[in-house]
Amino acid sequence: MKKWLIIMGITLLMGCSNSEILKIKEDTPIPVETKKGDSYVFLDDLEHRSTTKYLTYDGDKKQLKVLIKVRKNDIEKINLILEGKRKEMKSLGFRGEYEFFSVEIEEMSEEKINYYFEVIDGKFKYFYGVKSSYYSEDVTAFTYIIEDEQRKFPSWAKGMVWYSIYVDSFREGDKRNNPIYSEFGPEYYFRPSGRLSDGTLRSELISPEKWQKKGTLQGFEVTEWGDDWNTPPYSEIEAKNRYFSYAVKNTRRYGGDLQGVMNKLDYLKGLGVEGIKLSPIYYSSSSHKLDTIDYGHISPDYGITDKNSYRELEADLESDIWTNSDKFFQKLVDKVHEKNMRVVLDINFSYVSPEFFAYKDLLKNGENSRYKNWFILTGDQLSKNMKNENKKILLNLEDRSLQDYLIAVTIKWVKGYENVGIDGYYVKNDLTNKEFLTRWKKSLLEIDGEFILAGESTEENENNLGKGGFDIIGSYELGSWMQDLFENSKSKETIKDEVKIYSIKTPRWNFIESYDTDRFYSGLINPNREFDRLNSYGRDDYINIRPDLIDKDAIKKLKLATLIHLTIDGSPVIYYGNEKAMWGADTPDSRKPMIWDDIKFENETNSLEKYSRNRDKIAKIFKTDLIKDEISYGVVADETLEDWYKQISEFRNFDVELIKNGDLEILDLDRDKYLEDGRMEKVAETDLLSYKREYKGRSAIIVINRSNLKKTVELPVQGKKGYTDYYSGKRYNILRDKVRVELEGYGYLILYRRVDFD
Repeated sequence: MKKWLIIMGITLLMGCSNSEILKIKEDTPIPVETKKGDSYVFLDDLEHRSTTKYLTYDGDKKQLKVLIKVRKNDIEKINLILEGKRKEMKSLGFRGEYEFFSVEIEEMSEEKINYYFEVIDGKFKYFYGVKSSYYSEDVTAFTYIIEDEQRKFPSWAKGMVWYSIYVDSFREGDKRNNPIYSEFGPEYYFRPSGRLSDGTLRSELISPEKWQKKGTLQGFEVTEWGDDWNTPPYSEIEAKNRYFSYAVKNTRRYGGDLQGVMNKLDYLKGLGVEGIKLSPIYYSSSSHKLDTIDYGHISPDYGITDKNSYRELEADLESDIWTNSDKFFQKLVDKVHEKNMRVVLDINFSYVSPEFFAYKDLLKNGENSRYKNWFILTGDQLSKNMKNENKKILLNLEDRSLQDYLIAVTIKWVKGYENVGIDGYYVKNDLTNKEFLTRWKKSLLEIDGEFILAGESTEENENNLGKGGFDIIGSYELGSWMQDLFENSKSKETIKDEVKIYSIKTPRWNFIESYDTDRFYSGLINPNREFDRLNSYGRDDYINIRPDLIDKDAIKKLKLATLIHLTIDGSPVIYYGNEKAMWGADTPDSRKPMIWDDIKFENETNSLEKYSRNRDKIAKIFKTDLIKDEISYGVVADETLEDWYKQISEFRNFDVELIKNGDLEILDLDRDKYLEDGRMEKVAETDLLSYKREYKGRSAIIVINRSNLKKTVELPVQGKKGYTDYYSGKRYNILRDKVRVELEGYGYLILYRRVDFD
């Protein structure tokens, strides 16, 4: 180590200029460990941009918060240089391998500011900006224009509870509209038998010559709702073996539809849901429908299947015409609004289906196609020898005529049919073209000034959060830091740091799971994994078994996570089935059919071949079929979780303003520790997490015990009036600015106080 320090010192000194400035050159030795004060900074890990990901502006308080991300434990001090004035930044804490520094600028009056960062570690100093330098006079400052930031967020959308539905797997309401083929297309299937109620042959819903041209998967069938998820039907096995490697599980259909959603609106209302977010419902033959065929019409397998439903769409029906399926969707929107709820649609502008009308025209007419600039083409994509089935056809959002089409076709669902339309869009994947985003948003707001535009949490979308872009970001940060909350391997300090970073005021929808991640419940028995990475069944020994069979405390942990999800800052998004304790690895296992009481499910089987590291542990828990090398277990919903959601909803409704608007503060907890000599000292409590929401003299303190041991802790509070346990009514008085509470293993408390009344 001494030898390394000598070499590094010589190198740094050799890098000095005449003014004794230390420089890090390419040949400067990289430290063995990251350490503050060693005069070495990992410059490549410095990260800041003039976007709302790193700058949050509170228009009411005229307050700007500035963030910068750096390597964990790397930098001693960072100063913000704003218009020539220096202000020291404070560490918010760690998240993963990174550390965040922040500073608040009060009483902002300028609309445009210039700033950069002074990074100091030991004898090393560096000025970080758009163009960075070792010399302050050479740095190019960042520029931030406040007037271009967030529009006034519609009051109806602030802090509300959303419920995200994967339509095909949520609820079947009408068997008559079941799909007649999957995304492989009709050319791989026999003609279906039977007729619709109006006498139409199901085989004639599309052009008869399209059936079974390329090879048979036999007749297409909707998978029975209660079938064992892990036993693939014949068509999936054949498709994987003969045509499509991704077929198993990914391409089955269950028959969920808009009628099924409509039938369960009272159920959702009872859970405390205030808005529903639907997976894409535009015309497409897949279950996810991200590969859109026609943005202007609702897929008949989700709406109404009648004599003309598919045929008219084959003919590239104009989007301003309302099909029976389109009108049925409007009926659903009306029902949602009648129940004082809102509805948002997922939409994807990254790619479309090979059956998309403009792409078919391009294949037919080549360079003479009027749509030739609508797509990002690769290689010989248009060659007749190329197989275009099931490929992602990338859209070129730079093209103005494509922009015009997308704006016109999406306005349809905002205007609605006879009544008002949808309340927002949620954009899946990156929306990389800011010009289009701004044009699109402006057009939508001209129709409905209260409309909201949300974007999935991607780097590009977060950079486009603001007045001319997204109103809100669908964030997975909460799910990410909570996934290891109940594991001792993640320290309390790390969790607290992550919550502090999370608590920065940024408009967000809080996802802890979705149809693109593994289920949060399954994540509890698969700890210490990066969120949404390698969490698929069969990848790196991921345990895909019903969690309560592996961990007897799994439901208790899920309840505590739900409590946090529904009471912390932001708008919680419940993914369908979380209230039933549904489990599953990443896509497609997170898209299983919803567990309903009136549907009988077969036992779910699980192959032990998938579990090299955990095989012996799992085999001891279950009775194992040694011949098939598999286990099986019942598919049942937890009987207590749904009521748990209703309990938390009751508390939210007790003081809606507090939960939706209250400031968030993470509480520092401590406990008494008795030393060997009889003395007592205060030490940080590592197994408890507590935060406070405060608004206009009212406050709520949520405390959770992330261990299975009984705990006593003192909560730091101010004031003279005590708190009341919301559920039991027990009073807690304040003594020396502390409230002493006791929690059972995996227990919780919700304490409430109204200063003006209590």
